[in-house]
Amino acid sequence: MKLFSNNITILEKGLDAYSKRANVLANNIANVNTPNYKREDIQFESILRETLSKDNSEKIKGVTTNSKHFEINSTPSLENIGAKIIREDNTTMRNDGNSVDIEKEQGELAKNNIRYQFAATRLTQNFFILKSVIKGK
Repeated sequence: MKLFSNNITILEKGLDAYSKRANVLANNIANVNTPNYKREDIQFESILRETLSKDNSEKIKGVTTNSKHFEINSTPSLENIGAKIIREDNTTMRNDGNSVDIEKEQGELAKNNIRYQFAATRLTQNFFILKSVIKGK
């Protein structure tokens, strides 16, 4: 039996991803003047969207009885998803090979902070509701 809903797991994974993205964006800003530095970002939303959109209810699911068996139409677990760092090797902003645009990084950092605050607020609200239910208020 699962104690918490998927919402809490999704918000928890989101907070982890946004925290990781803040570090990556800060690293990009710190290396704005480093020759040949390539911008990095986090891939999380597309992974989460893909995981949530997989509807295997109409598919036949294979059962594995041995660790060497292939999984057939298994649904990826939310517990196993996470943010993935991607490096943008195909872009260049300046002649020295650096691909960091400081204005873009600052905008992305602001968006990331808003997302982090939203997820933290929603997670706090979910725990407040759980606390109210447990207390019977």
